[in-house]
Amino acid sequence: MRLLKFIILIISTMTFSYCKNERVSNVDIDNFISRYNDSSFNEIKNIAISQRSRGINEVVYVVAKSSGNMPVYFVTFDLVREKVISINKNNLEKANTKEYLTENEILNAVNAIRKHDFYLLSVDSLENVFVNPFHPEEPPYLLRLKVATGDSIVRKGYLYELYKENWYLNASRKEN
Repeated sequence: MRLLKFIILIISTMTFSYCKNERVSNVDIDNFISRYNDSSFNEIKNIAISQRSRGINEVVYVVAKSSGNMPVYFVTFDLVREKVISINKNNLEKANTKEYLTENEILNAVNAIRKHDFYLLSVDSLENVFVNPFHPEEPPYLLRLKVATGDSIVRKGYLYELYKENWYLNASRKEN
């Protein structure tokens, strides 16, 4: 969970931003839930990925384990060639940390976030899904618990408020 907070902190403090000033309505949230309620996202179980920056020709993603305190990978995706062009492991080398994700796991994470056009996607070991499909460089907007608890408030890095069934909204989400 500390790593997820670290990734979110990096994203939150970046100055390079594409602003979406659209308000997220309940209809938007309901449509998202309807579309992804049955999606498992198991292809990235135990992995967190978020968009760090986006330029005209490329997107840089931050990829890491969804839990623990491991250094992150920076992955550059070429929008023209539609493929990953680099996986930067400098943070691992600086921390004297062995590679903990395979190239295939990293590519699966990039493919998953691109397939769904999310800004942030993380699946923990319990298959809880943290996602932000609405705003770049912000923390998870929604949390989907694998198993509904009925709790009105859940704390998983952030405070989440029950929206419906097993879906929760980040209590600190940006309201435009």
